[in-house]
Amino acid sequence: MTVILKSGFVAAWLAFITLPFLIANGFYVFPSRVTLPLRTTIRFSTSEEVDLSQATNTGIPTSRFVVQNRFRVKKGREAAFEKRWADRESRLGTLPGFRFFCMLRRIKDGAATTGHSEDKDPNYVSCTVWEHYENFDMWRKGDAFKEAHGGGTIRGIASMLAATAMNTKGKPKPAYWRGLLPVEVSGNPPSDGEGWRCVDTDGKNMLPSECFVAMNRFSVNPGMEGVFEENFAARESSIQSYKGFRGFLLLRRDGGKKPSDGRDPDDGFTHSTFSVWEAKENFESWMSDSKKSPMNDGEIKKRAVGTFPSIYNKAPYPTFYEGLLVMESAAGV
Repeated sequence: MTVILKSGFVAAWLAFITLPFLIANGFYVFPSRVTLPLRTTIRFSTSEEVDLSQATNTGIPTSRFVVQNRFRVKKGREAAFEKRWADRESRLGTLPGFRFFCMLRRIKDGAATTGHSEDKDPNYVSCTVWEHYENFDMWRKGDAFKEAHGGGTIRGIASMLAATAMNTKGKPKPAYWRGLLPVEVSGNPPSDGEGWRCVDTDGKNMLPSECFVAMNRFSVNPGMEGVFEENFAARESSIQSYKGFRGFLLLRRDGGKKPSDGRDPDDGFTHSTFSVWEAKENFESWMSDSKKSPMNDGEIKKRAVGTFPSIYNKAPYPTFYEGLLVMESAAGV
């Protein structure tokens, strides 16, 4: 789609229609987070020391800030959508506080049998892991954000919106998370020092998978968040020793349309696991051993509050993805 700007009126009109899009996707000023005045250091089973000055009102400190945009890509437009992302200009990987990025492509897993419809769920999710919220906020307000979103010009933004209309059903929906209890391994940043991966794609064939990502999403009842997180932190895990493991976070939802805005999540999920693997087989090997452990999720539920409904208002919902356009920092996830 070609947009020809013939007058200041047309430019102003395009600015008018694009501004709500950017606001709706969470790219304007957000309220700052609230932390408790604690100054103690604790050690989780991940063997990582954490400063409790970063703790929120549930008591578990936050170690990352994770931003996701959820897309419903039209059938037959998947390759075009992926090419749009592969061809974008970005220096994301060179920015302070950047940890990890990938585009998540949903794997069909028969989730409809658990009461969820895969057709209504996002089939692509962009996911960026930052060290702190402030790092994300700095990117959002800087030139790097403009470069990645149409170059900051009316023409570029209009082109971006046209591609969005062609490839997706509706606008992307943001989801913001606080990352807890990180288990990390060293990453593999691009050897050329560039901030974005150069990946050849023809827009007709979908990109090959570069990693496997598992997210088990939870709907924790109000008032039970601390119990859920503390029992999760207490469990023993050897996940870091498994072949193909690339990183883990427990995610706590942070607001609705904007971080810390006090709104309930639009999908009802308050927490999620986020584990990154080199391949699906690596994850399945770990899962097979985890089911044999006396401290699996079922045991945690019983030890926490005795019965399933006491913590969750609906069953946990596992979702699985292929990771595309992976970008890592040297520190990893």
